[in-house]
Amino acid sequence: MTCSLLYSSKTGNTKKLAQRARELLGEKIVDCVADSDTVLLGSWTDKGGLDPALTERLSELEGKRVFLFGTCGFGGSQAYYDRVLDRFASALPEGVQVVGRFMCQGQMPAGVRERYVKMAEQDPARFEPMIENFDRALGHPDAADLEAFEAALSEAGLV
Repeated sequence: MTCSLLYSSKTGNTKKLAQRARELLGEKIVDCVADSDTVLLGSWTDKGGLDPALTERLSELEGKRVFLFGTCGFGGSQAYYDRVLDRFASALPEGVQVVGRFMCQGQMPAGVRERYVKMAEQDPARFEPMIENFDRALGHPDAADLEAFEAALSEAGLV
């Protein structure tokens, strides 16, 4: 079995997961999607879905086995992650077999918190929970997230 990585990482969170996959899969990784049996497709979460920059590459996945992974600034619940991953999956072309999925929280840039703090001055009920979520996201993906990612790759039969 050969695997390729196709991912987009805006802040480095999804890249951390991709690097971990590369370490775990080692010689199974090939550079070209066309030469792989399985594609690990990763994205940061953009408005609840895949990074639009990946859209033009999705046709390359037709007929492939795909493992979906990603990070999102919001989260903390598997139900939320599942909804995001469902949106990722809905963007895939027909004939793709999703063999596994993983999503975890990712740390957001400091400017996001600053914006939330300013908005909380006007609407604390709405923005205080967002500040709390921002603070929970710091340091993610962390070691536990990377272990959970490894377990998901293993469950999918990739490692």
